[in-house]
Amino acid sequence: MLSHKNMTKAIMAVIIFVMAAGFIVYQVSRETRESQAGKQESAVGWNKSGEQESSGCVIFLHSGGFVIEKNEYHEQFGKALGEALGYDYLVPDYPINTTYKKTLAYMEEIYKETIKKYDTVIMVGCSAGANLAVSSMIDYGEEYGMPSGLILMSPWLDTTMENEEIVCVSDFDTEFFDSLVEWGSQYNGGDTDSELASPIKASKEQLKQFPKTVMIVGDQDILRFDAQKFQDNLTEAGCDVTYLTAEGKNHGEVFAEYASTYVMPEIMVKALDIVGE
Repeated sequence: MLSHKNMTKAIMAVIIFVMAAGFIVYQVSRETRESQAGKQESAVGWNKSGEQESSGCVIFLHSGGFVIEKNEYHEQFGKALGEALGYDYLVPDYPINTTYKKTLAYMEEIYKETIKKYDTVIMVGCSAGANLAVSSMIDYGEEYGMPSGLILMSPWLDTTMENEEIVCVSDFDTEFFDSLVEWGSQYNGGDTDSELASPIKASKEQLKQFPKTVMIVGDQDILRFDAQKFQDNLTEAGCDVTYLTAEGKNHGEVFAEYASTYVMPEIMVKALDIVGE
């Protein structure tokens, strides 16, 4: 049996593989994407997870630090979420290597049309995708309506990375931290006080209409301190929030577990049950 240390290394290798796969796809398709810039269809392309018509839809917003584009693992996870709920699903190919303003502008039509079309909408976001899910709701949820439920996996909620608790932990990952600082600076574009770039800065007034929310956070994740703070913010705003701790997991390892097995992790099944109640 692998030791805990070796098991952690193995799981992190899967995460690196998943991100590398996304990077390769990005490199190959970059020229095509640039040539098609500004020519995207306005219609939202929802996917069916079964043969029957569904009144519900799950939107999965993928991880990748706003620098890695959607890949096959993300698409398969979105489909698996849809199948688990019996809903249609959508995994938006949102812009990367840009600022939050452009990313949110892209997401607005997707958000609006999905809320309009379906009776039940569940938003699921992982890491950077969790940031985008929350900021989308802050930006235009009041105008178009809120989803029925929200699941945040290993959420990256502060692109400034200014929480001093992060660098004080014994398992501090300097390389990962430095990457997040770099990617976050690009994404927030210098707007370090914006709640749309760093949702942890949202006011209680902006959070009070949030739906039932489940947070899945590893107890080894260096971003767990911000996640815990955001849980407190939601609770103080009067929201229904459940915090699930992924024992022994580092950042993004719940998703990596799915990507390596194509089996929905038990903690994710539990989160789906909670938002579906």
